[in-house]
Amino acid sequence: MTLRIGLAFALSVAALTGCRTPPAPDSSVALTSASATAGEGVAVVELFTSEGCSSCPSADAVLGELAKTHDPRVFPLAFHVDYWNSLGWPDRFSSAEWTDRQRQYAGTFGTGSVYTPQMIVGGVDQFTGSDRSHAASSIAHFLQAGAAARLVVTAEATSARDVTVRYHVESVPEGASLHVAIAERGLVTRVMAGENRGRTLPHENVVRAFATRPIDEADGVMSLVVPAEVDRSHSDVIGYVQASPRAGQAGMPVLAAARTGAPSPK
Repeated sequence: MTLRIGLAFALSVAALTGCRTPPAPDSSVALTSASATAGEGVAVVELFTSEGCSSCPSADAVLGELAKTHDPRVFPLAFHVDYWNSLGWPDRFSSAEWTDRQRQYAGTFGTGSVYTPQMIVGGVDQFTGSDRSHAASSIAHFLQAGAAARLVVTAEATSARDVTVRYHVESVPEGASLHVAIAERGLVTRVMAGENRGRTLPHENVVRAFATRPIDEADGVMSLVVPAEVDRSHSDVIGYVQASPRAGQAGMPVLAAARTGAPSPK
């Protein structure tokens, strides 16, 4: 990808979404972040990808460009799946848990199969992750549609490896769940085997820890175990509320989202 193409995409997203630059994240142990103003739209962008897939670097670039627009209403997340690991290159960011999440989506979409790179915006719009035009228009749609609920999250490092997230939600329907991810920026891998052999792959907003729980009350607590090698100063805590799968409905609609910087260990 050339710089010209990357900048063109970033500018197109900014034009469609009304990009705003957020303030620098707080570096204190306890951090708080509110979601967008009640009713303002949010766009959670989930990319299912792998370092072992030759079609994925272009999709990783799309997600990276989204992250660098710095629009606080857009929440990019890269889930590295594990089903490419036996084909020549074990992706160090991959997890069977992320694969299971993609399979859950496949069930709601009625496809019965998974693939990379797959991008899902708002929990309901799925397409090939390298499709910049589709990504930009889908994000614009969800930002203009408005959020159905509201979420506030607080993150605290309770030990060297543990992060405790406290949340408050409003206008959440029965059966909804809260997902919380630790997403790390500025990662680079030199791939030595497989389809991407010899390539140096940059990654943004890679999911390093993830937790899910049903929302049964307005306030609650979740815990995440963060890999020791994660650089907290280059990571965010991203939470999002998602409706449960329903018969006859494709996907799982995202109702609200919020982020804060990942707290440093005490």
